[in-house]
Amino acid sequence: MERDSDRARVTGPIRCRKQGPGTPVPAAPPEIEVLPPTDPARSVPHPELRGIARSFAEGDYRACVAPIEVLYFARRNTFHQGLLQYVVAHLQLKLGLMRTPRKLLTQALALWEPYPDQQEGVDLGAARVHARRLLALLPSDRDRLDPDEPAPDVAPPGLT
Repeated sequence: MERDSDRARVTGPIRCRKQGPGTPVPAAPPEIEVLPPTDPARSVPHPELRGIARSFAEGDYRACVAPIEVLYFARRNTFHQGLLQYVVAHLQLKLGLMRTPRKLLTQALALWEPYPDQQEGVDLGAARVHARRLLALLPSDRDRLDPDEPAPDVAPPGLT
């Protein structure tokens, strides 16, 4: 039987050993910018985008997420933010979800609004058309597919 004298007396807040003082919260979140339009004739795709496009074409959406996050957090812009939401929507559709992909596709379209059909080597025109087709096919009254129900059969276009 444990006695009160066997327990360590704790004074002050209980913390794990590695926990130190909190990091100060920034006064304002970093700005998320809209990139200037790229000229398709002179634009060279970012090297990371080639790998992302290859994984996307193979349907390996999970492999696309981390490299797009790296691009987004390095540059904090609406183009990469929309690309990330578009890819995550596809990943979630593969898992049978519908409500979150509807939100993500809608947000991606809004974030891509200021960009031309070709931005940094990505075919946004085709991605926009595809996102709109998917949104039209996803029922608005359901959150997920039934386990035996197939996902909407709309093959995504290539990114480049």
